[in-house]
Amino acid sequence: MDAARIRTAIDAIFNEIVALRRDIHRHPELSQQEERTMHVISERLTALGIPHETNVAGYGVVATIGRPDAKHAVGIRADIDALPIQEENDVPYASEIPGVMHACGHDIHTAILLGAAEILKGMEAELPGAVKLFFQPAEETVGGAHGMIEHGCLENPHVTRVMSLHVDPNYEAGKVLVCNGKMNASTTELFITVNGTSCHGAHPEKGVDSIVVASQVVLALQSISSRFTAPTTPVIVTIGTINGGTKENIIAGSVEMRGTIRALDFATRDFVKAKVKAIAEGTAAAYGATAQVIMRDGYPPLVNDRATSQRLTEVAQASLGVENVVFMEEPSLGADDFAYFTEAVPGTYFNIGTATPGSTQPQMLHSETFCPDESCIKTGMLLEVMAALTFLEEDK
Repeated sequence: MDAARIRTAIDAIFNEIVALRRDIHRHPELSQQEERTMHVISERLTALGIPHETNVAGYGVVATIGRPDAKHAVGIRADIDALPIQEENDVPYASEIPGVMHACGHDIHTAILLGAAEILKGMEAELPGAVKLFFQPAEETVGGAHGMIEHGCLENPHVTRVMSLHVDPNYEAGKVLVCNGKMNASTTELFITVNGTSCHGAHPEKGVDSIVVASQVVLALQSISSRFTAPTTPVIVTIGTINGGTKENIIAGSVEMRGTIRALDFATRDFVKAKVKAIAEGTAAAYGATAQVIMRDGYPPLVNDRATSQRLTEVAQASLGVENVVFMEEPSLGADDFAYFTEAVPGTYFNIGTATPGSTQPQMLHSETFCPDESCIKTGMLLEVMAALTFLEEDK
């Protein structure tokens, strides 16, 4: 397996892939609305002679390179949806859709996978198995990964290992960030309604002030991470919205709060959920109010398979140089529905740097000014191709 050969192939198609990325960037589509993006992907795969299926779990695409009767396959995933953000970058390929932008780099992810697909297709006769490509919708909302897996994307042929990458503006283009083990958190939506008793603001003793009670609930919930879990166990309970009251001289009878719970394993998640319910209900009762607590579990924790991640690390070091591979010392409490893939089969999720060396422009994901250095596309293609070839050879 010759990295120089792969680099030459990447250089030959790089400008074409950049143009494809810019087209997708100009026409972003929100989660569950990615119809044009699906057609762009499908047209590209058709031109490359890669068989594929569209409208998977919405507007997803599943493609296969290699013999369909192969005994095993490696899966590569790219998410394709955009965000409800108004772009502020002054670039010729800025979003043409008001209020919608690829501010999380999914256009980069999609372009990288299409580029990797072209290179792998050119090597199809040499592959000791198959490569399955998952262009996944709805990562930012309902978790399109789950729907794709339910559809059967990991079978026919059977996927033995899976990988995905994500852009990271905290590191320069050409760098890769790897993690062995726990990488992202589970998500749980939290809804709390505090019900007191409304009365005149001049006579608070005649009612139960739900705003005061809700305030105490918010403060008490902060003790979960500081007093009920170990300092070495990352936990987040965030209240993101509070709504209550109708007028300045009326004691509010009801307050509604919404938030999120994050944890790195199911046992911690379930413990925290129980504490949230007990604290909210107990605090409200102490003030003569009631609290209704509703929780809805979302994405599971994303846990990288250690052996697969270690092998990816070795591939990255050999391909990019040891100095360009960074180890993730601590997990992130962010979330990604690629976790459904790593639940189903051994997998690895890694980040590639997107910052332009020497640039002073602030770069953040989910920001209206996020503008990645497109040279990161070369890094992504190289790693996806090299890792796919490595995994196929080892799993045959």
